[in-house]
Formats: sequence, C-alpha cells, structure tokens
Amino acid sequence: MKHKTLAILPPEVKIEMKKNDRIENKQEQERTETLNTQNEMYSRLLTFVQKRKIYLEIQDIEKTNATLRRIGYPNGTSSEMTLDELAQALGVDAILLSNYIFTQTKSVGFGIASAIIFFPYGTPYVIMMATLPTNSADFNVRLYDGASGVLLYSYNDKFGRLNRKYVFLVDKATQKIGKKSPYYRK
Repeated sequence: MKHKTLAILPPEVKIEMKKNDRIENKQEQERTETLNTQNEMYSRLLTFVQKRKIYLEIQDIEKTNATLRRIGYPNGTSSEMTLDELAQALGVDAILLSNYIFTQTKSVGFGIASAIIFFPYGTPYVIMMATLPTNSADFNVRLYDGASGVLLYSYNDKFGRLNRKYVFLVDKATQKIGKKSPYYRK
C-alpha cells in the first residue's frame, strides 16, 4: 500500500430501541455514540501506529470533522461528492467508512425471569450473571482508496458481551479490524 494518510469518517450508528424508549433519547444517544465510536476507532488505530504495527498516519478526528462540517457532510454538497473528491477535500490517501447497529439483546427483566426459571437453586453468582444485560454490535467497515474511490477492504462482524458499554464493543471490533486490514504488519 502506498497510502500515507487515512481519515476515519464519523460512523453511521443505529441503536435499536426498546418499547419504552423515547425517540428524542434515541437520536441523542445515536449522536453521542457516533462520536464515541469514532474516538474509539481513532484511539485503537493510533495504538497500532505507536506500536509500529501500522505504518500510516491517521488524520486527527477533530481536523476530519471540522473539514466535513465545512463542506457540509453528511448533507449538503458532500452528498454529491464522490469518495475520491471527499478524500481530496480531506487531504488523505484513504477513507475508512463504517456503520454500527447497537442492540441490547437481553434486558435485565428477562435475565431475572430466566434466573428464576432456569436457576431456581443456583448460586448467587449464576443468578447475578443471568440478570446482566447483553449488549451487541453489528458492524460493517469499508476502506476506500482516496485517489480512485475504489473499495480496497471490507469487514463485517458481530460482537456481544455481558454488561459492556458499546465503546468496549467498538474497541474489540476495531482491534480485529486493524489486525485484518491491509495496513497491518506482523
């Protein structure tokens, strides 16, 4: 790879709502998780750069986001831009796009009911583990060449962990993405 710089665009984040959640809370949480996810991806990939596992400069996300706001991303003029034009506007050789769908697959109430039904004589630890919520993240990451806009790399996966925040799931996903990317050196 002849790339020297990479920009991590803000990911598209969707959070599957529960019945009792309000739409305003969902939209605000999605905005917050978008920034958290972008920060976590940047931090993890920067760790690979510092350990010399990836030989690539990753553009600071503040600079990326400021440039994107200036050109009207994701609405406005940028929606009419091709990926190579977007890379040129950002001044990078490659663009990393991603989308995440976060869900809470098992609620605390379901866990309590499961603990009562399946572990009526279980130890307190087993009952406590059954009551913890399980969060999961489906993600799709795509790496595009900045000069041509051609897709170079795509990775899809799903992660789930007991009682973990979404940022933890993004960290694990980004770690896996970094190791499987064309930039990773063993």
